[in-house]
Amino acid sequence: MDQVITPGDYLAFLDARLPGLVAGAHVYGSRVLDDVVPDSDLDIVIELSSARELPAFDGADVTVVLAGSLEKPVFDVTPLAGEITPVLWQQLRTVGQTVRGTRPTCPGTAADVEAYCRDNLVSYWKLDWDRFRSAVPTLDPEAPIARDTVLWVGLGPARLWHTIRTGEIVSKSRAGELAAARWPDLPILDLVASRRGEDVPLKVAHGLAGLELFDRIMADVTT
Repeated sequence: MDQVITPGDYLAFLDARLPGLVAGAHVYGSRVLDDVVPDSDLDIVIELSSARELPAFDGADVTVVLAGSLEKPVFDVTPLAGEITPVLWQQLRTVGQTVRGTRPTCPGTAADVEAYCRDNLVSYWKLDWDRFRSAVPTLDPEAPIARDTVLWVGLGPARLWHTIRTGEIVSKSRAGELAAARWPDLPILDLVASRRGEDVPLKVAHGLAGLELFDRIMADVTT
């Protein structure tokens, strides 16, 4: 997006259409992890005083819950829209920014967060990488690769890896830096630089490096 959407912009939009219904609003993700880039969405959790469908808003990635839900364990809450996870709950209770309402407690444990991250590596990320792995023999390493795709799959697992090891939740860029420090032979810093807006040509070879990184992460978190 050319213009970064602020929480105030989004709340003004909602208040004009759903007056009096937005009881709480809590920002997480890149805005609170010091990793805003030109195409960053506004990651926000909205608490509504009664169940309604929110109007669409370009540039906002919205999770919607009933007011009071953020005082319950994540496993006891059914969102009205979006996805909730132990990782989201941890962000909200640690680094999240409350822009309306009361700061939530979002009860949970480190074990819940670690278990979610381990499961997500297998149930989500491994499926993507197995599909890519099957296509590798047909690919030219020097061919260009879709930037958004390689940044998503190349940096996403690194965030889970760091959280599993330390319990800390970091941004995609920081996760890439940490993975590059651990495995300096892989061109992971190229992905970080591209994410931050530098003109770094990304090739299939970067995707292959991402696959190698994923394999190393899986080995690291299972030993």
